[in-house]
Amino acid sequence: MATKADTPGIPSRLVSGRYPPPGTNAVADHIRARRGARGLTPLDANLLHFPAMAGGYNDLLGALRTGGRLPADVRELMILRIAALNGAAFEWIQHEKIGRVEGLTTGQLYVIRDTETPLPPMPGVLSPLQSIALQFTDAVTRELDFTIELGQKYKQELRRWGAPDAEVEDLYVEASMVVAGYNMVSRFLISTDVNGLTGKEVPWPLDRHEHNIQVPSYKDEPSTHSIHTIALQQSPATEWLVFANSLLTSWQMWSWVVPYFLDGGFNYDSAGNDIRTTHRRPYNLIFHSQRGHGLSSLPPKPSDEDSRQTTIPLLSQDIHNLLSSPEIRAISNSGGASADLPKPIHSIIGVSQGGAAALAFAATNNANTKSVIACDTSAKTPGGNKAAWAERVRLVYGHGDVSDSKGQEYAAYVGMKTLADVTLPRWFPSGSPLSTEREAFLKDMVSKTDVQGFVAGSQALGDFDLVSGPDPLYESQVERVLLLAGSLDGGGKVGQGLERLKEEWGSAEVTQGRSLRVEYTQIQGSGHLPMVDQPERFCEEVGNWLAGF
Repeated sequence: MATKADTPGIPSRLVSGRYPPPGTNAVADHIRARRGARGLTPLDANLLHFPAMAGGYNDLLGALRTGGRLPADVRELMILRIAALNGAAFEWIQHEKIGRVEGLTTGQLYVIRDTETPLPPMPGVLSPLQSIALQFTDAVTRELDFTIELGQKYKQELRRWGAPDAEVEDLYVEASMVVAGYNMVSRFLISTDVNGLTGKEVPWPLDRHEHNIQVPSYKDEPSTHSIHTIALQQSPATEWLVFANSLLTSWQMWSWVVPYFLDGGFNYDSAGNDIRTTHRRPYNLIFHSQRGHGLSSLPPKPSDEDSRQTTIPLLSQDIHNLLSSPEIRAISNSGGASADLPKPIHSIIGVSQGGAAALAFAATNNANTKSVIACDTSAKTPGGNKAAWAERVRLVYGHGDVSDSKGQEYAAYVGMKTLADVTLPRWFPSGSPLSTEREAFLKDMVSKTDVQGFVAGSQALGDFDLVSGPDPLYESQVERVLLLAGSLDGGGKVGQGLERLKEEWGSAEVTQGRSLRVEYTQIQGSGHLPMVDQPERFCEEVGNWLAGF
């Protein structure tokens, strides 16, 4: 039984835990001396079933935590990454607060917790030393795919950080032992159910809400499909950004830019200098996968004249419906939300199909949204694109019509992979700095897109017009619009089209006597998804623009 000097926590479901009274067990007393006011923890109690090991463990972990010379933020980063990778919730809970004390930001902690997005993160989020430490931890923890080259890079970053040559190897050995030692810790925590947390999700460093929100395709209908939504909330009073993905991707295509918007800026400049003292503007973030993509479903086929399951205006309506859903309103109400939408929404940000949906949202916006950012898209189907989309659908079905093809199974397991093979080079042509890790991540995402979701999206992109539709784009009430394109997208034609849209929209505003500001910017050397191949440039452009109002 624990004494008043201990913190026993929730009992393990596997071992009873031992809490010897002070003065009755030398090993327990030694551990209490290191723990201080906390006394014995649930971890210590489980270790004390094997006293000889508990004593050695106490000495080892004491040396790793307080006896080394690694920067404390790097040490905690590696420990937290191990907790995330191995699913050790107790380890994360104990060390997140230490990591924050040592300077880790919410955005950096998000990178550490996010074990699905390929490393490295974009420059500026982590320091060069933190970044290589994260990659080193993964290599030693995941599948032991460690290389000598990676070890040499770690030593090189230790030198660049300022370690004298005589100490570089010592620090490298310390880092290796931190990773090895805390891998041992995480495995013991899980296998003995310390604090009853085995099988529990590792916490995120902010409020993360995941929902499959039921929405209707049309206003007066009952719910027809679900939209998979992730909301990341730091503070109820913080402004919201809402993101819409491209065709053939899910919300995860935005993964590399998440930490920037959580922190409200970069943490390090290109030389590796800490710039966190500069002005920051963090945001709350909402991501969703558009209908038929990721974990979002398609509605049944409508029976009216337009039998498409997806149109660009309907994608815009999905955004409005999810924002006004009980799930999202419950998250945002404490921040002064209106009855319709969480407020304030600083911007709707979309790319490709999501960019067109963002423009459609602007056309119907009821003044709850300050701005829209539409990337690598257009306001209507460009000439010839309808036939191009139909040909891509034929490719997926084995170059046959949907009704006369090699079948759904072929389309899902062969056709989508074939489409991915031809899509990635088109999205990221020669000159794009897309890394091999990100290319593989995107190719897998494209390959796993639901076939019907792709077909429905293709039909939407193959026939839409937001300029002369029932809700004309140029009559939008949104205050500001940023049009953005990668310079390589479509051989430059996508950017040229957005520049023309800026001029036409601006002229219409002058004629109508309104004060909407429409601006255009270009990411030099980027392809169709600048937030993937050059996320740091994308964040710089978008972040600076958003900070202007």
